[in-house]
Amino acid sequence: MAKIMKKQYAVIGLGRFGTALVRGLHAEGADVLAIDSDQDRVNDIEPYCTQAVCVDATDEAVLEKIGIRNLDVVVVCIAGDIESSIFITLTCKQLGVPQVIAKAQNERHRHVLKKIGADIVLVPEEEMGAKLAANLVKPNMIEIMSLSDDFRMVEIKTPAKWQHKTPAQLNLRNTEKVTIVLIKRGKDIIVTPDAQCELLPEDILVIAGTYTDTKRLSNKATERVLDDNEHF
Repeated sequence: MAKIMKKQYAVIGLGRFGTALVRGLHAEGADVLAIDSDQDRVNDIEPYCTQAVCVDATDEAVLEKIGIRNLDVVVVCIAGDIESSIFITLTCKQLGVPQVIAKAQNERHRHVLKKIGADIVLVPEEEMGAKLAANLVKPNMIEIMSLSDDFRMVEIKTPAKWQHKTPAQLNLRNTEKVTIVLIKRGKDIIVTPDAQCELLPEDILVIAGTYTDTKRLSNKATERVLDDNEHF
């Protein structure tokens, strides 16, 4: 049987975001190279990664020397210095790194990073703000995961009017054009629940569908918690 090779990662920039990412990858058992120009930051992260190096990542020769081209994924986490962020991202792509993920400071920065070849661009503060706004406006909604421009998964608590009913009774595929993918019930996960699975008050439901359908459903689900007199 062929041995499956683990992906190798590099995280460039050990601010709060980069440090949390390195520690998270390491906790998951990943091979991760941590890179920063600040020796104190490198020393602090050393116990939580495969290797940590103190170098200037804006130097292309340095990146080549440490073997950046041999890694599977490089995450550039230095959004505060836009010029360095752009240069490092471009250099990693030119050196042949298969996947380069970059953290952006704002939408303009994101646009430039995408133009020069970044495979994924993150604006953490913007994304956290959007998620917080959704949670404030729709308190029944826990999380949103966009899987494409028109398809996503919405994670909601069981609405009041759904409690102690089954998917068969709710008939969501026909009435709402969505599917319950799984149910989180305490520490248990019920994958693809059957039609007779009773939905409990503390269940968290992961529901898949188009953006329009899940938005409509999440609105109704939230209204259901706030107004028990409405029927749908």
